[in-house]
Amino acid sequence: MQKIALDKRTGGTVTGALHVTHSVNVGDVDSGLIANGDGSVAFYAQDLKTGEWNKDRLHWVQNLEVGGKLTANGGATFGGNVTVSWGGRTTTFHENGDVVGPLWGGALSGWLNNTFVRDIRLGHIQEVQIWKGPGYRDEPSHVITGVYNGNGDAYVDFVQRRVLQKDINGNWINVWFM
Repeated sequence: MQKIALDKRTGGTVTGALHVTHSVNVGDVDSGLIANGDGSVAFYAQDLKTGEWNKDRLHWVQNLEVGGKLTANGGATFGGNVTVSWGGRTTTFHENGDVVGPLWGGALSGWLNNTFVRDIRLGHIQEVQIWKGPGYRDEPSHVITGVYNGNGDAYVDFVQRRVLQKDINGNWINVWFM
């Protein structure tokens, strides 16, 4: 008489191939692995599909927590914002390219716009006669942009200057002396 490999009451050992035609439930009847079709297996927990895998990928439907190191050698694609927390700090990488974190007090784009010059420009031209005229004194915000001889003699006749401005966070500010 041939012995049955698995007994419903006591279990058993299978030393050859084991083929299950529909699903394997681990724990209870609503949790486990279920074959979705040819080459695809799904994970279920309390009758809720949490993920699946096939020959191409592992797809996780619900939240995924990794207690150790997560490495992506082939690159990574995210369908939403990515938040990184470590050492009591949190940084979020947004889909628009902005990064929000405590190091710069909020959005990196805001810190850059408030901290660095975005553009410079010269204001309207001012011109004054310097030969037998008042000329210009050194004044904050002004730079000399032109000096010329208007009548062709041996002397410079006019000087031109403009206000130098910088753009910080959309505000045009006159540049001052150091």
